[in-house]
Amino acid sequence: MTMTIRKRLTALPQIGWFLGQQYVTRLVDRYVHRQSREEAVLAFVLAQATRGSPQSVLQAMDLFARRRRWLQNVGPRKGAILMQALRDAQARRVLEIGSYCGYSATLMGEYLAGCGGQLTAIELSRRNAAVATRIVEHAGLAAVVSFRRGTLESEIGALGAPFDAVFLDHWKDVYLPDLRRLEDAGLLRPGTVVVADNVGFFDVPDYLDHVRHSGRYRSRFERASVEYQDALEDGVEVSVFTG
Repeated sequence: MTMTIRKRLTALPQIGWFLGQQYVTRLVDRYVHRQSREEAVLAFVLAQATRGSPQSVLQAMDLFARRRRWLQNVGPRKGAILMQALRDAQARRVLEIGSYCGYSATLMGEYLAGCGGQLTAIELSRRNAAVATRIVEHAGLAAVVSFRRGTLESEIGALGAPFDAVFLDHWKDVYLPDLRRLEDAGLLRPGTVVVADNVGFFDVPDYLDHVRHSGRYRSRFERASVEYQDALEDGVEVSVFTG
């Protein structure tokens, strides 16, 4: 038995408890008509974060996720890995697939605002897209971040030129199909960095096999933990497209 499998089996009770807790929380939200955590974090940010300050917005979201209700943001630890990848690639034109509440869009948007860049963010959920848009606006980044509601498949025809960086943080079973869509559409160029979140927590063997063994990428795994859950192992895959 490999060390990775052994660690995963040891962590199963924690993983089961964590996933069960999130499922119960969503049921409670639905059946007692409680404000969703996405709507709640928006209200918290609008009340607590300084308007026009991306860092204040991110700090408010981190505080909410740690002390009130968990959020599936990339979080500060994996966020630092993401931002280092963008800086290494000198990224100016960035694509995000899966925006959730706008945490990573705010994080990347602050960097891009400083270098004249632009972020295109695609989010399927109508509610999440609305929340993310308002949070990014509160951070003062509406001119830097543009949101498109849909999927990569529905929006790909409007994306235009290749991207310098892509952040994948949506449904894990479409990581590989979406990456192949980007390849086939010519939206990656040699040097484009693709960062895939949660590949240490969720099983995405087809995606990892492709970026590690297709010969089209230089790829590495960056170990971290699940956002705001330090005891649960996770990580991101950072892959540079070579052509």
